[in-house]
Amino acid sequence: MKWVLKLKPDADEALKIAALSHDIDRAITGITEKDLKRDFKPEDYVIFKKAHSIRSANFICEILERHNYPKKTIEKVRHLVENHEFGGDKETNILTDADSIAYFEYNIPVYLKRSGEEQTKKKILFMYERISDRAKSMVKGIKYEDPKISALVEQSIS
Repeated sequence: MKWVLKLKPDADEALKIAALSHDIDRAITGITEKDLKRDFKPEDYVIFKKAHSIRSANFICEILERHNYPKKTIEKVRHLVENHEFGGDKETNILTDADSIAYFEYNIPVYLKRSGEEQTKKKILFMYERISDRAKSMVKGIKYEDPKISALVEQSIS
């Protein structure tokens, strides 16, 4: 949410809900990238990410329906969450950018510990390549306390 609001201060309710819930499937199912085979192919990763997005969209939309949110809001949240891994339109791209920036700001150390250096380099590259130039400049402004993380990011995105 923090990065969505920095990128789009006037974000509507649907975009805010999508920002808070786009990864809800991980909390409910426990399925993460650790469940992929070590030697997965790029097309396997795309399939994995799409399935994750659809599960997350289904979970949050069920919750919104139970709380009688307007159908139009639910449809927009579904669209945003289902497409947050790859973007595609202006608002979905904002969500994708925010998701990547947050990964760079908070998640690399945990991912590195769980997945190892080679997988982390691949993840860094994936998260970086999918974002806008504006988001890339924000990522480049992030400073890391751990020099190993700094070097890993620098190696991966240069």
